[in-house]
Amino acid sequence: MAPKKQLHLNFFDQACTGSHMGVGQWNAEATFHGGSGVGTLDPLVLVPAMASVTKNVSFGVTGSTSYINPYILARTISTLDHVSNGRFAWNVVTSYSDTAAKAMGKIKVTGHDRRYEEAHEFMDLVYTLLEGSWEDGASIWSAEKGAYDFSKVHKVNFDGLYHRTVSYGPMHPSPQRTPVLFQAGTSSAGSAFAAKHAEAIFCGGHKPSETKRIVDSIRAAAAANGRDPNHVKFFPQITPILGRTVDEAQAKYEKALANVDYAGGLAKMSGYLGVDFGQYPLDEPFVIDDSKPDSGIHAMITALQRYSDLPMTPRRIGQQMAFCGFAAMPVGTPEMVADVFEEWANEGDIDGFNIAYVSNPMSYEDIVDLLVPVLQERGIMWKDYTVPGGTFRENLLREPGTSKMPDCHAAAQFRYENLKKQDGVIDGKGDIWISRKEPLQADSTLPSPPVAATEDVVEKVSKLDVNGTSPAVSAEA
Repeated sequence: MAPKKQLHLNFFDQACTGSHMGVGQWNAEATFHGGSGVGTLDPLVLVPAMASVTKNVSFGVTGSTSYINPYILARTISTLDHVSNGRFAWNVVTSYSDTAAKAMGKIKVTGHDRRYEEAHEFMDLVYTLLEGSWEDGASIWSAEKGAYDFSKVHKVNFDGLYHRTVSYGPMHPSPQRTPVLFQAGTSSAGSAFAAKHAEAIFCGGHKPSETKRIVDSIRAAAAANGRDPNHVKFFPQITPILGRTVDEAQAKYEKALANVDYAGGLAKMSGYLGVDFGQYPLDEPFVIDDSKPDSGIHAMITALQRYSDLPMTPRRIGQQMAFCGFAAMPVGTPEMVADVFEEWANEGDIDGFNIAYVSNPMSYEDIVDLLVPVLQERGIMWKDYTVPGGTFRENLLREPGTSKMPDCHAAAQFRYENLKKQDGVIDGKGDIWISRKEPLQADSTLPSPPVAATEDVVEKVSKLDVNGTSPAVSAEA
């Protein structure tokens, strides 16, 4: 008999930095009244404090490839990986809302597929800074030999279509070098991005069978990219409501439902989809136009269309969004909810859940006190960390000694020893040269930029205009 799959449980908070910030896209008053996504603290400040008083818990923070400078982000996530001793993950997002774009100084949100083109290049630059710039053994900290072996630290000259830098990697390698990568996109472009980059995926699906289709598709695409599909982990959202009896659980459900702010939920959904629900009658069936979803989240549109056979009215959409979104919500005793978790593990082939709440901290206390013991008794949740005090990646993969990215991951090709195998990427001084002037696709491999390490080229790259057109780095330069 095959061993039971043991689940990870993620306690998920929506606070994020430089990603989906900017509230009130359609109705600021309703958004603030509902209190969702506003007044959130910056997790980049909170994570070091939490890491300092924990030994095993890992932390993930959202960061946008659309609005954060790649060098700054690389420095930030490397710092957090250092201070947490390798217990850190970056949730990669491309950002979807016009309010976030305007908050970040843009006129409007970039088109959906273009955002992913930019993100592929963004990842390559971050990988080059974190995986390629510093070789293993560069840190010495010797009174006789100095702090670092400069022969093992390499300048990055990256001249892309969307991103540019001339710099050394921001700091010596952290325990994981590149932190664990989370991602949530399940559109065509998002799935392709996930298959190349993501190690853990926030996936949708109201039923295990729906999620299984997503899991199978992305794992197959990951395998086609040369990755081990078992290295890609999947986490749908779930909102369990628990009681020691069925009546107690039902009472909690009804109390939560009675306090739902449908207007706040509808305002939030408007931001997700880029649709002004205020123009539609509240109680008449609504049909979403998904022909131009650049400002929205494709997976949310799909969830909305598949969620129920009942007519979707704006009021019902708002209630559902404010309550639990379009995720599963089992209500019952710990044994009943554990049955649902086990069904998802077996039929959906998932690796865990993102646990959402209807009451904080009560929902989480119920998970810990009531549900976890039942899951552990059934053998579908582990009782201790595989690597106590280990890195996020070691405990995600449940394998000691796996702190660094697997060799089959796209990041590995940017390790210095692998860059040396590419024609023209490393010059005579050991500096790294990467030039790209075409949009990247999900299956792109590292090209060999025709770079000659001449003083003329160095001078031109040093004069890159980050706000405009820069001279191309080429053999003709």
